[in-house]
Amino acid sequence: MKFDRNAKIKILLIVALIIAAPYFAPFAIDFIVVADFMGLEALLVFLLVYSKSAFLAVQSRLLEFKSSIAATALLVAALPIFTPRIYFTHATASTVLAIFACSIFLACVVWLPVMMMSMRYIS
Repeated sequence: MKFDRNAKIKILLIVALIIAAPYFAPFAIDFIVVADFMGLEALLVFLLVYSKSAFLAVQSRLLEFKSSIAATALLVAALPIFTPRIYFTHATASTVLAIFACSIFLACVVWLPVMMMSMRYIS
């Protein structure tokens, strides 16, 4: 039995949809019927129409994620640890301690009061 190119594509599409149906698309049987009776072009239009709601859901989640990242960035930017006067003073002090005392622990201890003060503003 020899199949032409279109028949092979249709058979592969039907087999792929039958395999993927329980996992991805509960409406895969509809796809098979549409592909069988109306053709591949109608199936693609059908897929585009069905995927519009999924696209809108993904888009709304991305917008929600972007707004939460922006709100977090604004919260972090308002902390006292990131004001220029405090940041540069403590960065200079920790650098001097790291250079002269050769101790990273002492350099980190300089930042503890500022972190504790910033933590009070968050909670």
